[in-house]
Amino acid sequence: MYNATVTVFNYYESSTTGVGIWYPHVLSGVDLNTDKGAILKKYGPDSTDNAELHISYELQDGKQIIRDADGKELPWLPPKEWMRQVNDLLDDTITFDASDNCFFWEGLWDNGPVNDEDYRDGFYAYMNNRYDFVYLVSSVGGPYSVIPHFEILGK
Repeated sequence: MYNATVTVFNYYESSTTGVGIWYPHVLSGVDLNTDKGAILKKYGPDSTDNAELHISYELQDGKQIIRDADGKELPWLPPKEWMRQVNDLLDDTITFDASDNCFFWEGLWDNGPVNDEDYRDGFYAYMNNRYDFVYLVSSVGGPYSVIPHFEILGK
């Protein structure tokens, strides 16, 4: 079940320079369901989502910790708290945001952070046009505590 590898991209635009950067986090051992029929059955006929992603976490000192594919511990932060961080900490934490600032891709991104301006229509548009299985986050459920995980829907 939890055997997929995805890369979650979080977007941050610097208030001082105006430069937008996508911070990638490669996560292995996640559950990715792209069965449209199963998604419609679970969420109803009005659902426009194409992917359901489950990401488990560990609780340490009251914080939700997600391990990336290399075993690095990434504290999860709510979206607004993640955006308020010092730039140097953005790569060491993760957030899930139902907005244009967060998407995931079924695949392993082996490069570092990406400058959005390096792509004519932006990095998300580039990824969506070039690769299959790229999903903009449309809904975030969790963190759930009984079975510690997040449920993320994507379009």
